[in-house]
Amino acid sequence: MILEKIFPLSVGREAKIVVGGQVVRNRNEIIIDYEFLIREKHDTDFRPPIGPNHPQYWKLKKSTAEKSQLLQLEYSGISRKQIKEVTREFKRLAGPGYIFRYQNEIEERTKYLKGIRVSALSRRLLSVA
Repeated sequence: MILEKIFPLSVGREAKIVVGGQVVRNRNEIIIDYEFLIREKHDTDFRPPIGPNHPQYWKLKKSTAEKSQLLQLEYSGISRKQIKEVTREFKRLAGPGYIFRYQNEIEERTKYLKGIRVSALSRRLLSVA
């Protein structure tokens, strides 16, 4: 089961959260995993937030799966509120009677995640570009 949700960000970007759920055989348990993608306003396709030209690319490649996912989340501009919203919607769509477990404990590790914050001046400058 997969749920995709797109959020407009204040810097002329869109962020997509892909929540995937894998049902464990012979149990009423679903393992939840996340993927974070971004798209600039002039692009047509979504891409990972950290690509080969990004300064943190090699740190991403050397990290464990959990740390690299947290690094992708940090550079995507998604807030903790948005992650909770998507997770809540995914659980609602899955229906009652399931126990949810996380591939990586994203929600617990994002205590201080705020998303992208820009000032009014920066917002005006971004709208002109």
